[in-house]
Amino acid sequence: MSDTIIAGLSLLVSAINAVLYFRLQGKYNEMTKTQTLTAQGAIETQVRNSISDATKEVLHYATEAEKNPSSKVTQQAYFSAEEMYRNAYEDACAKYLDKKIDVERFVKMYKQEIYKLVNDPQQKEFYATNQTTYASTVAVYKNWFSQS
Repeated sequence: MSDTIIAGLSLLVSAINAVLYFRLQGKYNEMTKTQTLTAQGAIETQVRNSISDATKEVLHYATEAEKNPSSKVTQQAYFSAEEMYRNAYEDACAKYLDKKIDVERFVKMYKQEIYKLVNDPQQKEFYATNQTTYASTVAVYKNWFSQS
C-alpha cells in the first residue's frame, strides 16, 4: 500500500514538473523572440544610419568638388565617399541575404534605392562585372529584378 502511495506521489510530482516545464519553455521562447526582434531592430537602425551617413558624405564632397573642380584631394574624397556609399548598400544587402534583418521591411525600404544604384550610369561599372566586389548587392538586385 505504501508503494502505491509513493508511486502516486511520484506521478503527481512528475506531472507538476511537466506542466511547469512547458510554462517556462513558453516564457523562454517569448523572451528569445523579443530579444531577436530587438537585435534585428538595432541592426536595421545601424544599416539605415550607415546609408544615411554615406549619402551625406557623397553630397558634401560633390558640393565641394563643384566649388573646386581642380582639387585632386576633393576629387579623391568624393570617390572615397562614393565607395563608402556602395559599401553601405553592400553591407545592407549582405544582412538581408543572411536574414539578419526583417526581409519584408528591407524590400519595402530599399528596392527602389538598389534599383537606382545599380542602374545609375556613374555607378553601373561597379556592378556590371563578374568579379564585382559588391556581390551581395548584385545578388539582391538579380533576385528582385531578373524575374520581372
